[in-house]
Amino acid sequence: MSAIGLVIAIALPISLVLLGLVFMGRRQAEQHQKHLQARAIRQSADDLLEALEFLIQIDNFKELQTVLLERVQGLYQTYLDHLPKKEAQNHAELFDPAPYKEQIEAGKGNRRVLKSDREIRYAKQQFSRILKSLSPMVKRKVISETAMMEYRRYLRLTLLEREVDTYTAQGDVAAHRGDVVTAGSYFKAAKKLLIEFDLQYPEKNERIRSLSKRTAALYNGETETLSNLANELSRESQPTQDEFGIPSDPMAGDKKKF
Repeated sequence: MSAIGLVIAIALPISLVLLGLVFMGRRQAEQHQKHLQARAIRQSADDLLEALEFLIQIDNFKELQTVLLERVQGLYQTYLDHLPKKEAQNHAELFDPAPYKEQIEAGKGNRRVLKSDREIRYAKQQFSRILKSLSPMVKRKVISETAMMEYRRYLRLTLLEREVDTYTAQGDVAAHRGDVVTAGSYFKAAKKLLIEFDLQYPEKNERIRSLSKRTAALYNGETETLSNLANELSRESQPTQDEFGIPSDPMAGDKKKF
């Protein structure tokens, strides 16, 4: 065998092995990239589902909640589509929309106040997630531009009302126990939210006037019975438990992270 033939005989198998290694490396890189994309999609689905669960608890706008549920369902399906076939089959029962459809149809979420400043922060986080999810739905023609604007306005007003009502209730509770400074701070915070809110709506000016009257009565030494908002705050602040003593409120304990 000539020297050239010997070189070829040695080099060709090595080249084929190297080519195979390169091909395998690229395939592994592609699979890794797909897993990363799938993981990101799964996280988006989980986050939006958490936000939807919270929205169902405190509000009952069925149209918006149904749209969000369909978006969550679509994200979980996209997640499965990004997984290898065998792995996707193992996660086929990942998400069941039926229980959420039942909750939405029941429409029992109508809480005027949140439990605490902590839950207000949590509400802001969840509403922000929902607001960010609307634009992609317009791009996919799931909802119209007009619907998106209506949903955004509704969500912003709903969050504002919950914050203002919660601060007002907290102020009423503080005023009832004679803590003028704390009560005044809560009324001031509620009024500031209304004044700085950049959307106009019919009840805005009346709410501001009502808070001004509350503040004036507070510093004039006038005492009133606990308002409906304050009573609702007291009820919401007490976690309910089942027969085994386990809190039924998903906000209780360490289940949720803020």
